[in-house]
Amino acid sequence: MKRDKLHQFQPVGLAMHETGRYSVVHSVEEAADVLLREWPTDDGEEFCEAVKVCFEGMHDRASPEDVRAALIRAAREAHVMVIE
Repeated sequence: MKRDKLHQFQPVGLAMHETGRYSVVHSVEEAADVLLREWPTDDGEEFCEAVKVCFEGMHDRASPEDVRAALIRAAREAHVMVIE
């Protein structure tokens, strides 16, 4: 996926202690990938909302900033460390 075609936002660092993973997320597409492939849990209200907002963002129905905010809320819910 070419970087110039991504729906970019201000980077967010995520440290997932349970999985030992660290990611820096720059775009709607990267947020969706992290949520669906690396997230320490696949439940929770904020997690489900973040996945939904990512889908909307990929189809230009939510702004990249809305996706970033939803990702941060999901991270806090899952006790993932957020580095802004």
